[in-house]
Amino acid sequence: MFKFVLISCLLAAAIAMPIEQDDEDKAELERMQNESAQYSFSAQIDDQINDGTIAREETRDGTKVSGMYSYSDGFVMRTVHYEADENGYRVVKEETQDIGDGPQFNANGQADVQGSLIGKYSIKLDTDDNERHYKDVRA
Repeated sequence: MFKFVLISCLLAAAIAMPIEQDDEDKAELERMQNESAQYSFSAQIDDQINDGTIAREETRDGTKVSGMYSYSDGFVMRTVHYEADENGYRVVKEETQDIGDGPQFNANGQADVQGSLIGKYSIKLDTDDNERHYKDVRA
């Protein structure tokens, strides 16, 4: 029994030591990746069926992120520019513009979608179907 307990304790100590080293290595790797990370993307939806738009752009360079998002809903167009870094997330500029009395539905409209990672496509209502499903009208 004593041998079993001794071997168990030695085995547990041997297993525990590399885990602490692995945690330190993981933390260092994560720090290095955060400092060298870079990406940029954009996306935009212009929905002329339901009268709305959405746009977003974001860029990361190391630990600094900057970007903007914008939307309209038939009542207002709002654009927010932001930054995030070691000091946290903060809005650096916000613009608001009244644009109307609410969204105007247009059964003959088209919704255009574009993104830096997905390309570009459009959809329309399928008025041949009574349930009004959307159909792809890629350009």
